[in-house]
Amino acid sequence: MSIIVITKNIPLPTRAAYKPRVKVEKYPELRQLEVGDSFAVPLKPFTLASHARRVGKEIGQKFIVRPEGTGARVWRKA
Repeated sequence: MSIIVITKNIPLPTRAAYKPRVKVEKYPELRQLEVGDSFAVPLKPFTLASHARRVGKEIGQKFIVRPEGTGARVWRKA
């Protein structure tokens, strides 16, 4: 059995002491699409649809994803 030592007066580190997370967009092209534009990627439709749904909610746009060949294609609807 280990013994836990309680220590007093140790300051809490600031958030600046940690590396900030850098958000890398998988498909920045989603944000550049105009209504009617599309692009294809070699991903399962479900994977691309989930990403498109999240981005669409963030930027107020709608996307449609359909299977195409061995991958999927996404269109901007609105």
